[in-house]
Amino acid sequence: MSTAQPSSSPSPSPLPSPTPTPGAPPQRPARWRAILRALHRDLGYFFFGVTCIYAISGLAMNHRADWNPNYSVEKRTHTTTPEIAAQTPLTKDTALALLSAANVHSRYKKHYAPDDRHVRIFLDNGAATLNRADATLDIELLHRRPLLATFNKLHLNPGRAWRWFADTYAIALLLLAVTGLFLLRGKHGLTRRGGLLAAAGIIIPAIIVYLNP
Repeated sequence: MSTAQPSSSPSPSPLPSPTPTPGAPPQRPARWRAILRALHRDLGYFFFGVTCIYAISGLAMNHRADWNPNYSVEKRTHTTTPEIAAQTPLTKDTALALLSAANVHSRYKKHYAPDDRHVRIFLDNGAATLNRADATLDIELLHRRPLLATFNKLHLNPGRAWRWFADTYAIALLLLAVTGLFLLRGKHGLTRRGGLLAAAGIIIPAIIVYLNP
């Protein structure tokens, strides 16, 4: 009695290796794009803080016609007695007592009477006006915005060291702009969608300049 031998399935043949096209240069990875991507990334990280400083202070100073970007203004009125308001001339001690009663702690500088009805009192961070007729003290004080005023000062290049750092940042912005053009390829790259956005970013400011000579 003969036993049937199990049939062995044929092993798959290896896939043929692609043959290079005659005369074509060997394909290499786009190393320059990786370098640009790394440069764009590192510059973005390093200048993150100063970018926030210039962005915030730029917004603040761009609207300085509508508000004071460096100081907040406190205005209030204090009512005093007719006897104090009528004192002529107003002495320094009386002016100091008047300020203390109005809860004004700014340092007194000087005072003078521009006319018979008013006395101007000058302070370190503001001024007060005494109206003799209605015995009121109109107070106007300036309070420095703690962080924003510092950002605005840096935006205006307060010293030589910051000027060099700001110049370096300006060059870095140019590098960020240029390297950003080549980070992507294909439909989102410079030759298609990216190019349209870049062109729009140039055309819109040009139109604004043309309409506002």
